[in-house]
Amino acid sequence: MAGPGSIFFALKGEQTDGHLFVPSAADKGAAMCVVEYLTPDINKTIESGRCHILLVKDSLAALQALARFYRDKFPSVKMVGITGSSGKTTTKELTAAILAKLGSTVCSKGNLNSEIGLPLSMFSIRSDHKFGVFEMGINHRGEMDALVGVLHPQVGVVTNIGTAHIGILGSQDSIAFEKGKIFSENPSLEAGFVNENDDYADFLQHQVGEERQYFTYGCSMAEGFELKGTEGSEFTLGKEKIHFPLMGKYNFQNAMAAAAVGRYFGATDAQIKEALEGASTMFGRGELYKAGGIEILCDCYNANLEAVMAVVDFASEAAASVSRVVFVLGSLLEQGAESDSIHAKIGRKLSYSDASGIFLFGDEMKAAYDALIDAGKSPFWSPEYEALEKAVADFVRPGDLVVVKGSRGMAMERIVEKLKSRGK
Repeated sequence: MAGPGSIFFALKGEQTDGHLFVPSAADKGAAMCVVEYLTPDINKTIESGRCHILLVKDSLAALQALARFYRDKFPSVKMVGITGSSGKTTTKELTAAILAKLGSTVCSKGNLNSEIGLPLSMFSIRSDHKFGVFEMGINHRGEMDALVGVLHPQVGVVTNIGTAHIGILGSQDSIAFEKGKIFSENPSLEAGFVNENDDYADFLQHQVGEERQYFTYGCSMAEGFELKGTEGSEFTLGKEKIHFPLMGKYNFQNAMAAAAVGRYFGATDAQIKEALEGASTMFGRGELYKAGGIEILCDCYNANLEAVMAVVDFASEAAASVSRVVFVLGSLLEQGAESDSIHAKIGRKLSYSDASGIFLFGDEMKAAYDALIDAGKSPFWSPEYEALEKAVADFVRPGDLVVVKGSRGMAMERIVEKLKSRGK
């Protein structure tokens, strides 16, 4: 948002064009507006003398260049970049919590991880910070090059290589190649961290290269790992018995990534324990609500194939502690030519689950529905939200665990709010 003394970058997006808001930014006190072209309204702004106008070839490139310049003013801040198909935000938050035990730590807010969000995050760095932990998300070729050019992370983490944005990036191999650039196209890299069980671990090790340190993380770091359903998990790290409140094995993997980075920078296992035991969920990322005798797992901020598979596994593990497990799943978007195949895989996975009810929403989920029908199951599917809401509301009852997940564009939080209202 523009404000007194700010710099406004006129960026062009799919829905609107920032150049339309230059006069408004000037009215709000912006000291400078960075634009790619002039319009009659921008010319009037120049004539009024309300703010300076800087004409550039590419407003986004200018924003990234300014962010890079600002970041480079703090060479003593150790930067950690985190990428992957899923788990980035949780891993970022856990890593920042651990490193905060060692010194002042800054991290990106929410999921500001894109070619716009990451540069904006740079301006939160201050001279008293010892560590910076930033999420790096991509959905097209070449984007990681730009993000690495802004952040220059000394430590890179790849949580996993899945199928998120496969419709744009083309294939899982292409996803691995692009995300691997956090290592291969990063001259500042000192150490790379990769999930020991990832199918692309060997490829990513090659991307790190022999001249930099390479570490794996995962289940082998801990002993006595035990899932506790909706209460999280327990495990022993070194000599520390840890109760980790975030649910599912997938969140345990995120915790191990954070612990590995923490150990690299000198955190003790006692410090790691304190940070992990104080972890809390974020909006739409494994939040658990209780309303009207129903437990609602809201994991609907975003979704990809691997994340859906993981939450199905979690619900199956938790089935013994609840009356029934009910899945409410929205479409996975941006899957391109692989969409039907990916959704069919979800259907086949669900067919082996302990679910008492399966509710599918969105055009793309028809492929999952068909796979379930072929497996002899009786799921519900609708492309219309209102039909989904009524069917779910009529089905659920006290004692159920309702798992809600889907791509951000499906706005699955609507069904969560509907179910929460039953307890009012």
